[in-house]
Amino acid sequence: MRINSMPSTGTSRRQVTNSQSMRSVAPGRTQSEPPVPLEVGSLVEVVNNAGVTVYGVIRWLGIPEGKLETWAGVELDYEVAGCSDGVYKDQRYFTCKENCALFVPVTKCSPDSRFVCSSTETETFNTTEIPPVPAYEESEEDAPPVPESEAASLFVGKMKGIQGHINSCYLDATLFSLFSSSVTVDAICNKPADKERPITCILKSIVNRLRRQGFVPAQSVMNFRKKLGCETFSKNEKDPEEFISVLFQKVLCIQPLLKLRSEGGSSHGAYTLQIFLEKEQMGQTPTVQKLLDTSCMSGDIKFETMPSCLIIQMPRCGSKYKMFSHIIPSTELDVTDLLFNSPRECFICGQMAKFECLQCLPDHKLQPGRIKQYCNTCNTQVHTHRSRCSHSPQALAVPEGVAVDTPLPRRTMQLFGVLCIQTSHFVSFVKYGPDSHSWLFFDSMADRHGDDEKGYSVPEVRACPELGDFLGQPEEELTWANPALTSELVRRLLCDSYMYLYHSPEMSVSKPSDGEP
Repeated sequence: MRINSMPSTGTSRRQVTNSQSMRSVAPGRTQSEPPVPLEVGSLVEVVNNAGVTVYGVIRWLGIPEGKLETWAGVELDYEVAGCSDGVYKDQRYFTCKENCALFVPVTKCSPDSRFVCSSTETETFNTTEIPPVPAYEESEEDAPPVPESEAASLFVGKMKGIQGHINSCYLDATLFSLFSSSVTVDAICNKPADKERPITCILKSIVNRLRRQGFVPAQSVMNFRKKLGCETFSKNEKDPEEFISVLFQKVLCIQPLLKLRSEGGSSHGAYTLQIFLEKEQMGQTPTVQKLLDTSCMSGDIKFETMPSCLIIQMPRCGSKYKMFSHIIPSTELDVTDLLFNSPRECFICGQMAKFECLQCLPDHKLQPGRIKQYCNTCNTQVHTHRSRCSHSPQALAVPEGVAVDTPLPRRTMQLFGVLCIQTSHFVSFVKYGPDSHSWLFFDSMADRHGDDEKGYSVPEVRACPELGDFLGQPEEELTWANPALTSELVRRLLCDSYMYLYHSPEMSVSKPSDGEP
């Protein structure tokens, strides 16, 4: 079905006059077909006899017992007195919340006008500024990740990326960050289509359209939110970490991305990692590397295995509280010293480390913010200093069979996405290739066409190579940078960061959870 939440082109343009004339049909008169083809999953609106419009999604289509025409079972956005929970005349057709199921002839339904632009609006729309989007046809083949050489031409512009609607920016920004770049999670392509659940098929359709056309209309994402099965996802704004957990666990069926070992030897899985620390433990302008090291050291947390994908949530609460005015992104994250039971080198001499010291972490004489581990000799020498006599270095678990003089490789992860928030609105930065200048900025609600009731959001993707120039500076210069003197997008990256997304280049995020094929 052609989606009308965008400017239409050519023969695929659909007028709204049919739905308007449907509302003027005299009482008792019926139509054999709805004005626009509707199906299960279509977002629709229904005008009752009192002239009040209600909105919802079609959950069932068919001919109820005792009727001669096709009816629709609509799950409404809000409770309406007199409606049911999916039962009509003692027969259950679907299940939803009480007072949210409305059964009406399908001819009484019309496409949700909140996603539709009228022919008049289309004609006055400035097509030189916002190019029309061609119709899209589904393909059985999965679209591969977009290569770096094609990403800018595919994505950059207005009406690009994922179109936002009704507080969906947390979801739009997350999906764009995960699936737009060449660094992506492709577990959704592992299962045959005939064995997949509808929710997985919807996600596949979103990803394929994003990669082939560079644009996903709002109706697709709204339908995805409905299918998630969580009422709050379909009506209210959520935090990205909640959506990420549902996405990876319930939709992609991927085991927890992180296996964390905490104090006492207990272990647990997680999909995101929250930074916990005291502000006094850090300098005025921390880097992501220092935040991660300090948080894990303070909480006595280690990674049991090397993560394939690491999503780090910054120390802030939405748009209201930020522990730091700005944070310096670490384009490369070194997690070598955060791996449990992994060989580590002495901070001083480079030999095999045997001890680790939390109290040495902020020591300004020993490179503050860096994790400090020592061999036997260096541990004794460092802690004979009068300022460190009270420290309590902890013995490390050293794996057997590792030669003492063997060079130890560093384990690193690469930054590929940043979610940012400002005044409750989420946007994202995505690194779409290995070149340092290959950065995109995405806002699912960058502009608005029409009013709040009848208009629609205009998403936009912008190239921002200036991020590469800024982040390519030495760390010492970055920590002294004044965000007010940088470009708009660099400032937003520094001051509004909410989550950082890293990946391990040599590892794949595609293993299904236990019990899944």
